Amino acid sequence: MRVGRGRDGGTAILSRHVAWPWSLPRGFRLAGRDGPLTVLPQAAGAALLPGDHWRHRIAVEDGHLHLVTAGAGLAHSGGPSRVNWQVSVAAAGRLAMLPDPWVLSPGAQMHQRQEIDLGPGADLAVMDGFCLRGGGAAWRSETVIRRGGRILLRDDQRVDPDQLARIAGLPGGMTAFGQILLVTDRALPGIGPGPSDADGVWGAASVLRGDAGILVRLAAVSGGALSAALDLWRARLRAAF
Repeated sequence: MRVGRGRDGGTAILSRHVAWPWSLPRGFRLAGRDGPLTVLPQAAGAALLPGDHWRHRIAVEDGHLHLVTAGAGLAHSGGPSRVNWQVSVAAAGRLAMLPDPWVLSPGAQMHQRQEIDLGPGADLAVMDGFCLRGGGAAWRSETVIRRGGRILLRDDQRVDPDQLARIAGLPGGMTAFGQILLVTDRALPGIGPGPSDADGVWGAASVLRGDAGILVRLAAVSGGALSAALDLWRARLRAAF
């Protein structure tokens, strides 16, 4: 998907190539022509099956894009599955990727990789997370963010069923995990480093190396508690981005 300025000057989808299981509507502008374009990709069944390898490529050439989902995606058990994102945001572009967390079935083996290239002055918000569906699962998430070819952030998370079971056995019983990454030079009112409080959720925010942005980590007692916390962040980010 390639996004930029449309004929009326507002953010629009300039071109797209979509394959099964995806459908991609043209998007809508909740705040009018000068506001962000919100796009809601939809997947058949909203499920990631064993052996699936979903590949996504997004180029924001200009304007502001909000990418959202209609609900959580489900990763099935039975074998490994992969999701890849290749994203570029040109100078002065703005992108907020605000999906719901993944639900991992017992025995699921999910591997997600996000590679994001930012131009000078580009702003980025990326939300991510997963919760367990009644049993152990394996999760790996790799994120690499560059600006002007220089790596700003490399984040590699991996956890196996035994590790998740031990975490769930700790006081509080955390079974859902999420994070929010903000890369921007702009001041964002109401968003900054410090503790994050919500019912059934533990979290904290810290400044990225070199003052490149903010990283928020969340651990929750359930997928519902994590989703509620992410909803609060989603509202903040929609207002800021």
